[in-house]
Amino acid sequence: MHTTPPSRRRPGARWAALGAGLAVLALPLLGTATAANAAADTFAVTSPTQGQQDVPEAFPNVAQLDGTGLTPGNHVDVQYVSGDGSLQPAVFTEGTGEDDGTWSVYGNFDQLGLAETTVVATVSELTPEDEVVVSIPLTFDLAVAPNPADPFTVVSPAVLDVVDTATPAFTGTATPGTTVVVLYGARSGSTAEAGVATVGEDGTYSVATDFSRLEPGSLGTGADVYNYDANGDPIPGITPIGVFFTFADAPVPLIPLALSVDPASTTVTAAGSTGIALTAAGFSPNEQLTVAVTLPDGSALPFAEDAPLVFADDEDGSYTGTVVIASAPVGAYTVTLTGVRSERTVSASFEVVADPVTPTTPATPVPVPGGTGSGSLANTGFEPVTGLGAAGVLLALGVGAAVLVRRRRIKA
Repeated sequence: MHTTPPSRRRPGARWAALGAGLAVLALPLLGTATAANAAADTFAVTSPTQGQQDVPEAFPNVAQLDGTGLTPGNHVDVQYVSGDGSLQPAVFTEGTGEDDGTWSVYGNFDQLGLAETTVVATVSELTPEDEVVVSIPLTFDLAVAPNPADPFTVVSPAVLDVVDTATPAFTGTATPGTTVVVLYGARSGSTAEAGVATVGEDGTYSVATDFSRLEPGSLGTGADVYNYDANGDPIPGITPIGVFFTFADAPVPLIPLALSVDPASTTVTAAGSTGIALTAAGFSPNEQLTVAVTLPDGSALPFAEDAPLVFADDEDGSYTGTVVIASAPVGAYTVTLTGVRSERTVSASFEVVADPVTPTTPATPVPVPGGTGSGSLANTGFEPVTGLGAAGVLLALGVGAAVLVRRRRIKA
């Protein structure tokens, strides 16, 4: 098994070995303190240790390697044996060290074989010219196989498919006993679950789906498929798979756009008090709506700057509201609703007429009782009141008659 890439320059490695041998020969002459310094400057891997088990992932498929003795200006390279037996680089950025020679790199081992956790690697110190200074063989075992025996895949629907059913089945492979969940972008900007299934013993799954939470008229934008363990928790190293596809026909039909006003004709007073009721349908659920009212002269009715925003219902895109117009001019009006997101527009008209005029009923004069034979009023001591006008006169006549009647009753 090759543990050193063919492109590496072996002369550098031989010189490194020769230099190490000379250092050993010189140890008796340099003394104990020199030997300790030489050991501290030796390139070494401190983590993971040789043969270490269950090395944790720093990221999916990635393990952190640490060490000492890296010469300033040099960098660290890691090569490992992949699933097909070839050497693969694990470090894709130069792992430079600190001033004290300590170093740390992240190795990506995603090319291991199925269910393989053992990493057979070579960790090398390289010069800026990629000359090998020293190479250290290292074997360790990851806690999680980068490529499980039953890899998580989505076979159907495929990317860019146009499906001819509103309930497509999602199929693929995953670890037996785990759970597969299909999520999609639903109406009102929410996320909905299309379906869930448990992976069978043969490592395959089939998820029955329901996309009825899509916006009316939407052909969808696909779904995200997740793989969880038997407890519903994320599985280390397993990331969701996005599948972009569309429906041939919208799973939820587009609701016809409509707007009605009530009443269709109202008075000036009623327009400023109870107003005009609006009932609309067919907008995108939870989208913002703009309301515009055109006056009889063709100008736009101004709205208050602090007027609240208007939104369609977050389930079916319907809307109900009221327009109140103070001191409304008489004539025909048009109200228009527009969906900000859907850009759908609908209008309806209503009429404002003048308030009806209430007729004034004239006061009925009180009849004056007849006399006792002479045809004139008896002398009752009542003096006519002057300066009251016609109404005042009517009022005075009424009072005089009352006095007259009262006195006659006394005489009787």
